[in-house]
Amino acid sequence: MKKVFLSCLLILTLLPGMLAANEAELEQTLTPFIEQMMEEHNVQGFVLAVTSKDEVLYQKTFGIKNMYTKEPETGGSLFHMASVTKTFVGTALMQLHEQGRLDVDRPVVDVVPYFVLVDGRYKDLTIRQFASHISGMPDFDSNPWHNPQYGEEALERFVRNFISHKFLTHEPETTFQYCNTGYELLGDVIAKAAGMSFEDYVLENILVPTGMVNSTLLIQEADMTNLNSLHRLKDGEMRVADIYPYNRMHAPSSTLISNIDDMARWVMLNLNGGTLEGNRILRKETLDAMWQPALGKFDQIGFSWHRRMQQGYQTIFHGGNDGFKSYIIMIPELDIGFVMMSNTTTQPYHEFAQLIAEKLIEYKGKVK
Repeated sequence: MKKVFLSCLLILTLLPGMLAANEAELEQTLTPFIEQMMEEHNVQGFVLAVTSKDEVLYQKTFGIKNMYTKEPETGGSLFHMASVTKTFVGTALMQLHEQGRLDVDRPVVDVVPYFVLVDGRYKDLTIRQFASHISGMPDFDSNPWHNPQYGEEALERFVRNFISHKFLTHEPETTFQYCNTGYELLGDVIAKAAGMSFEDYVLENILVPTGMVNSTLLIQEADMTNLNSLHRLKDGEMRVADIYPYNRMHAPSSTLISNIDDMARWVMLNLNGGTLEGNRILRKETLDAMWQPALGKFDQIGFSWHRRMQQGYQTIFHGGNDGFKSYIIMIPELDIGFVMMSNTTTQPYHEFAQLIAEKLIEYKGKVK
């Protein structure tokens, strides 16, 4: 018994030093790598957080929010999260499914009876098919940011007026076809099932319980003093874009505004099976099911989350790219994940995120 006690005491004594050494290794591995990428691609601002299910392992901000004001990035700097927003849609749908307020395997028309396509097959399309991008629904083909709408009715109007003119491009459940349009529809499904606006539902049932207190789906509620500017090349020169990517009719597919402090919490919650600091927003078995291949055969997609094998490990991920770049990759087997955000269109996207994941897999191999 005395030996066991002394062994435990030794571990507790060494643990802070071990943790510090691990943090130092992440610093030495990731920081120069990011700084080199930013220099090569003229990236103005970039932030990254690496977490386990229990803690932030590495978090750092790089560069500036605006090339004219030169304000530095901070943990509170707000970014447009683009399609990472869809992971909140998937979570909201499964919350309502758990509560019996909707059935994700039932047709969408059960909840939104005014949903209609020119193609008669629309009557049988399910919530799950849209959440997994296997409905056959085509995407919208217009620029959504040049004519922004801000009213609560914008989402329903989009479903009624825009989607109704569409044909399916594939037989349902035969092809994975990424579709923002389907997520606008799902946002309206959430609103109708919950009896409140899509934005209010996500705020009350996901953002607040997760402690994401600075995040919002409504640009009017964002702290403008912390909002990043978007930077893009124009005539060969880097410039601040004159349009911010926001339109309330596209809220479910892309309008979450958040910072690295809040998004680190989102990664931790998902790695921890749907709970954070005692607040459970989703059952673990529900979350696990969301990460499985859609219909058991679409290996690249689950329920809102994407899937990819990397170096022998299953990764769960989602990216966002509306000029702003965002990316989450989680490696549940290794209890590690990260979120990155950038305010510059020239920042490398999928390939850079996968390189970070590769470095984290190597790091976990060293600390075993």
